[in-house]
Amino acid sequence: MANRKFLTSVADVFAYDDSDNILFTAKTLLDSSIEVSLGSAPVRGGRGNQLQYIYYHTGEMKFNLTDTQWNLAMLAGTVGSLQSSSEPYYIEEEVTVTGSAGTVAELPLAFETGGVIYGWATSPLGVNQRIVIASPARTFSVSGVETSGTWCVRYLTLNASVGKTVTISANMIPSVIKLVMETQLNSSDVNTNKIGIVQIIAPTVTLSGGFSIAMKADGVANTPLTGTALSYNPGGAGCTTEPYYATITEIIDSSNWYDDVVALAIEGGNYTQATATTHTVVVWAIPSSGAAFHAPYEGKITFGLATLAGTSINASTGVVTSGTTAGTATITALIASATTIDVTCIVTVA
Repeated sequence: MANRKFLTSVADVFAYDDSDNILFTAKTLLDSSIEVSLGSAPVRGGRGNQLQYIYYHTGEMKFNLTDTQWNLAMLAGTVGSLQSSSEPYYIEEEVTVTGSAGTVAELPLAFETGGVIYGWATSPLGVNQRIVIASPARTFSVSGVETSGTWCVRYLTLNASVGKTVTISANMIPSVIKLVMETQLNSSDVNTNKIGIVQIIAPTVTLSGGFSIAMKADGVANTPLTGTALSYNPGGAGCTTEPYYATITEIIDSSNWYDDVVALAIEGGNYTQATATTHTVVVWAIPSSGAAFHAPYEGKITFGLATLAGTSINASTGVVTSGTTAGTATITALIASATTIDVTCIVTVA
């Protein structure tokens, strides 16, 4: 197992709505940063106004992402909009004008409902003029000295198969998404270099609604996204459920759940079980560092029970079924793929 670990490069990002539909992915980021901050307030008192306690509060977790590609879906989430294909846009086409008359290929539209349908025509010599286009005939007329040739005509139209639109509402309400970030974990202690990934899952992130698009003659416009994690309550029974902002999980390639386990323990140790009942043996795994955890069953832990007439144990689930004969038996639990790590306890059937 590698001791020195390094989080390298940028993350791949996946965003989901509250129904787990994918909103956007970003795999060509320039940066993907996370900033966690915590406020504090000193509690002082006594002679010299001594520091008695520090109260920590106002924890925040912020995300900053920049995609090197143009990502309209990211912008849609930022401003709380959905991509649509129903908004008009301007196009330019070459039109042959004969005798001052021409016909455009697409159906022209007015910028405002019921308004005049205007177009803008540029003659072969570069003279511009505003024109009125008839609908649905799509015809127009030009005036002036030039009355023929190939003209460049610009006008408003709609083709749902090619146009995608994000509307930035004047009353902007940014989206709340589930944000998943995933990046590689490297180590110089192994010859494969890459040893796994780190995955950050923030269940509820409110996007900022703000962005800037810098278009420069010698540059490429990036797609930015910023957001702040909201408190997420996973629910569950009891009084100990704590809301959280995100989880950070280290996933090691080709690793096993038991690689760092040094011992097993059976919850409660030796126990007594009534005749003709069932009981599930609970096994805890104890790692060399960190907290103990429930060992996985179903093929990961193998259970056994020494002979006691009528009493048996399920080798995969650890369910002990007692018979009608009183007595004691030894229960064994061991890691199926590391059989030297095991634990025993005594069950008394009475």
